[in-house]
Amino acid sequence: METLDRKFLILVNGHHAPWLDRLFWAITQTYAWIPFYLLVIYLLFRCYRGHTWQVLLLVMLAVALSDVISSGICKPLLHRLRPTHTPGLAEHLRIFVRPNGTPYYGGRFGFPSSHATNSTTIAILTYALLAPFVRKRWLLALFMVFYVLLFCYTRPYFGVHYPTDILAGWCLGTAVGLSVVVWARRHYLPRCYQGEALAQVPFDYGNYKL
Repeated sequence: METLDRKFLILVNGHHAPWLDRLFWAITQTYAWIPFYLLVIYLLFRCYRGHTWQVLLLVMLAVALSDVISSGICKPLLHRLRPTHTPGLAEHLRIFVRPNGTPYYGGRFGFPSSHATNSTTIAILTYALLAPFVRKRWLLALFMVFYVLLFCYTRPYFGVHYPTDILAGWCLGTAVGLSVVVWARRHYLPRCYQGEALAQVPFDYGNYKL
């Protein structure tokens, strides 16, 4: 498994071009996704109106939780070095040089990928919150998958994560995202809509089905 992990990493990291470097460096930065996040906030406002701030708070808390678990607990606990910090492997990787002229190695530890964890959590929460208002849910799901895949592909491209770092991040982000969705459907959102007509509540608080 480790051999396949390294081979796939070297394969992705080795297929590069100057224009891809610029594109993926922008994509891996949070600011590049600001238009996407603003669009999500706008759609949530259209769907939830006066409860938008409560829904946004839910998303922010979910992302904070996923980031604390991945970066604050798992990485220091598991101590898996990033490829760019691994002796015997780093020499075989193409190290990306940032626009400011400094090499990009990432932090010391990389398991699981916080990019993968957080983006998966965001995608699941966004889908769960918007799906009740969308007719073509498959299109919304497809866009969320595209967002996660594109965001995460940049990590092995720059050599700062193994594919299994990404896979672990997806699993962790899915666990966090679904857990928050189930909790929100049963406890948080009913409190937000307490005292309002049932027809105004956008969720059926039974068993959650994605």
